[in-house]
Amino acid sequence: MPSFDSARGRFRFSPDHLGVLGCLYEGRAVTAGLVTARNELRAVGLINNGDAVVPELADLTNALAEPIVLVQIEITGAQGVTNHGAVIGNDACYVYEGWPGEPESEYVRTDLSTLVWSLARAVGLRDRDAKPPAATSITTTVGVMDAGFVALAEADIDDVEETVERLRAALAAEGALADPELMVLTHLLLQLNGNWRMTAAWNNREGRGTDIRGITVLDCGPLGYWLRERPAEPIMPGTVTPDSELRLVFTETPRVWELITELLPSLDQLPAPAGR
Repeated sequence: MPSFDSARGRFRFSPDHLGVLGCLYEGRAVTAGLVTARNELRAVGLINNGDAVVPELADLTNALAEPIVLVQIEITGAQGVTNHGAVIGNDACYVYEGWPGEPESEYVRTDLSTLVWSLARAVGLRDRDAKPPAATSITTTVGVMDAGFVALAEADIDDVEETVERLRAALAAEGALADPELMVLTHLLLQLNGNWRMTAAWNNREGRGTDIRGITVLDCGPLGYWLRERPAEPIMPGTVTPDSELRLVFTETPRVWELITELLPSLDQLPAPAGR
């Protein structure tokens, strides 16, 4: 069910609830597949029987309907994939966070001055004292890493030594890695908490389409953060194969903060306001 916390101005919505709000914003009839979601919005008082949206929801609806900048975050972990992000409109900025296995996300209004902090929070960024390992960069192929994930899935997680041996053998068999890169990649995959992909998109100032920037980072727990330099973001569908180059680079937390900041466009990269 959708919900609204008036004290903090936050909402919980599923994609269907957002679909209803989109229909109402555009003045279209709510489609048959969204009737249940519309009724749920009515039940909690976020729209009335005449399908008018409550004033408290107006800024979020406007931002979602006419975004200036969209930030999308996809986090892959042991519990599957969760989606988070931010939407910047003309008059308001909201961040949203999902939860594993739940269809709804929480939308909270934030100031632009705290947006980078909010995005860092969404990916669980923490200041770690991880020391640079024996190899601070690893170059191999996407197929090698995929083979490592298969080996981990097939290993007996209660037998640590067997898991390490199976993983190391799979990585060595699939690629030309040798120590220290082979050793480091083995332990990175063993310690992997999850990986996250953050993408920012906006209409460019020249009016020639959409500009997109992105980064992908592996959170390897005590072994720190590793930026995936190759394949480089943004990745278009169908462009990555098992033979594609994979390059991981050890990246300290302050630099990850900078990378998140650099994803966002400056004012001179956005379309000029109407009337200028």
